[in-house]
Amino acid sequence: PRERLPFPLRHGLSALVRPGAGTVSSILALGLGTLVVLHIALVQRDFSRQLAADLPANAPTAFLLDVQADQWAGVSALLSDQGATRIDSVPVVTARLTAIDGTGTADLAARSKGDARRQRWALTREQRLTYLTALPSDNRIVAGSLWSDPAAAEVSLEEEFAGRIGASIGSVLDFDVQGVPLKLKVTSLRSVDWRTFGINFFLVVEPGVLEKAPQLRLAAARLPKESEARIQDLLARAFPNVLLIRTREVLERVASVATRMGEAVRVLGAFSVLAGLVILAGSVSAGSARRVREVALLKVLGVTRAGAAAALGVEYALVGLVAGLVGTLGATILSGAVLKAAFEVSFRPDPVLLALAPFGVALLAAAAGLAVSVRALRVRPLEVLRGE
Repeated sequence: PRERLPFPLRHGLSALVRPGAGTVSSILALGLGTLVVLHIALVQRDFSRQLAADLPANAPTAFLLDVQADQWAGVSALLSDQGATRIDSVPVVTARLTAIDGTGTADLAARSKGDARRQRWALTREQRLTYLTALPSDNRIVAGSLWSDPAAAEVSLEEEFAGRIGASIGSVLDFDVQGVPLKLKVTSLRSVDWRTFGINFFLVVEPGVLEKAPQLRLAAARLPKESEARIQDLLARAFPNVLLIRTREVLERVASVATRMGEAVRVLGAFSVLAGLVILAGSVSAGSARRVREVALLKVLGVTRAGAAAALGVEYALVGLVAGLVGTLGATILSGAVLKAAFEVSFRPDPVLLALAPFGVALLAAAAGLAVSVRALRVRPLEVLRGE
């Protein structure tokens, strides 16, 4: 029963629903500030975790583009001489997708629904094909079989790309390979772990089909950190057409920018919490006369100054606790939605952080409320009664 609760707790619970207490505005302000701060903390935590996990220890630190087929031997030798490891290269053939199962891609793009922009882009972009005997380790067949139809030239599609263009097992894709028509039958779908940063393609063609087509090579390697600039200079002198993209520097820059943005938004979120505390303090100050009479009445009824302070502290703490719970719940829902929709990152809530946040807000609210209630606690009951 409520009567068995300690007096400070009974008083605080009653004060939450007392008319004119300003409880709702204080809870909304503090709850919004908590939501902002906690949301940023949760998003940055999971985003940073995913960013670190997405760069394995053996991931390539550089990609080489536009390598001519007859240049690859020299490029590979130069990389090896300079200490590069995990050197990999695949052929790349550019082509245009012209039809799927006899229907032109222009017509398919015009009929596209759902995520229309991405679907039209997938149908009309210049496609890059490669040919491989075996798939990389970060590819997994999820439907069909690889190179299983001797009667047709085969192609394996990445499963999400296949969904965007509306292709499935058995579909026939028509390509224009620099003026030469080519028909390929879809015999398998693949899932690709793009987080490995390995060389991967939406379309992989079986060997024996594209070897005579005009092509370039795409390469990847792990470069010694201290030699990256030197390797880039040597490549520019020996093979001026080859473009070297240093991914280590790009990823470090992205991580740095993400960290700074998180710090900046957390500061803004802290201002939101501060604004909530100011509103709480303002509502307490606005009712200072009523608060003085209330404390005086408590003292007349035998409550000590410490007991009155405890009652007020519990009241403010309960306001903060409710605001903290509301903000924490909102931040959890919002963070999960943002990470999934915007970054495609799995949300892993931190139980310790989520459990401590409401209590942290409660402590801040209690401290702010008591700070502006010092005068009410110091006034003697006799002074109040004489004023009445």
